[in-house]
Amino acid sequence: MKKQLTTFLLLLVVTINYSQNKNSETRQFIDNADITQINKDWNVRAEFKSGIGEIVSFFPVEAIDLKSNNKIKSLQMDMTVTPQFLGKGESYFKSSWIDLSEVDEFILFIEQYVIPNLKDKTEKNQSVTYIFNSREITFSFHIEKSSRRISIYLKDNGVTDNEHYFWTETQVGKIPELLKMLKEIK
Repeated sequence: MKKQLTTFLLLLVVTINYSQNKNSETRQFIDNADITQINKDWNVRAEFKSGIGEIVSFFPVEAIDLKSNNKIKSLQMDMTVTPQFLGKGESYFKSSWIDLSEVDEFILFIEQYVIPNLKDKTEKNQSVTYIFNSREITFSFHIEKSSRRISIYLKDNGVTDNEHYFWTETQVGKIPELLKMLKEIK
């Protein structure tokens, strides 16, 4: 009887864990609404561009379920990248969201781990990477020797998409603009 109870509890925990949606509350809100209006504020925006024309934009949004008039505010990230495979690639676009409840952690991450290290260097054969994970994106700040790089990966249901991601070394200096924008939307 004890073994059956343990097995049942283990299966229950696994089922509950996997049944929880790993996407943002904003994506769930939009997916569950029959008719949605999304208001984007392009006046408050942070943007990163790569040398090959890829782009990532962060900006505040408000999603409205037009049937119930319920509203949710969030940070939207639009990403347009070109995955390279044997020198060929098609443009890929996706929107992801960072819930306002996750923005405070994002601000803390940038203030405590990225900004103080923007000018840091590492010794030969050493590197340092700082990683912020939200439900829908992973933001990485990497330092190796005297170069610095940011990388942004998308997630679907908690699984990182390693095929479609953005990275840049030339736009690292724009991180303070991202921090300023994040503080404005809070």
